[in-house]
Amino acid sequence: MKKKILAVGLLGLGLVGLSACGKQTNVSLNDCVIEQRENLFIASDSLYQVSYTGGMREQNYSFDGVKDEMVPFGIVTFSRLDYDPLANDSYNYTVTIDGTEYTGTLVNDEVENSYSIDLGVNANPTSQIDVSIAFTGYTFTQSLTNVSSEFAVDSSTALKIANKELQSQLNNIVNNDNKVEVVMKIVRDYASEDVSNYYWYVGAVTENGEALGVLIDTTTGEVLAKKV
Repeated sequence: MKKKILAVGLLGLGLVGLSACGKQTNVSLNDCVIEQRENLFIASDSLYQVSYTGGMREQNYSFDGVKDEMVPFGIVTFSRLDYDPLANDSYNYTVTIDGTEYTGTLVNDEVENSYSIDLGVNANPTSQIDVSIAFTGYTFTQSLTNVSSEFAVDSSTALKIANKELQSQLNNIVNNDNKVEVVMKIVRDYASEDVSNYYWYVGAVTENGEALGVLIDTTTGEVLAKKV
């Protein structure tokens, strides 16, 4: 029951910052996804957590009904475990992915209470990712673990499940004057470290403001909640 309640709460996530795609009949989410997150790597110490989320997304966001070229992305996010605001500081990162080093300064994300950067790299599920983040008086250095490799349901399978659940509703509301945008994310219940508390979230929003979404169990493929 707790999982069902949590699932309903999570359905409101991730419905901004997208692009458009649409058909008049037989809408397929595969044709409309402009951000698909595939892998999630994480590491933490006693105070902080770093995550790396990789996948593919549209290179140029535009509401033209055409899915543009998809490009790889890899977002590194640094946050506090206790959710207190991070100090206003320069967070300098060194990220090594399979021997290739990336360096720079993280960017403040005030909405998410974190600092992050997109490296433009979609790491492989078996990639070795090492992170060092240095700021005043502290250095975080860890090797990340791919928690999504433990999912029994991968991103492609989750998208098929979402497509089946939402297709009839999409067919009823999507047309050439009301196109749709779709995003796929990995979300979790932060009260537990167990992999069973991670979920696939697939959300769709039309130009007229209709919002649809499903939350899918990464272990069983069960649709835990649905917004239509």
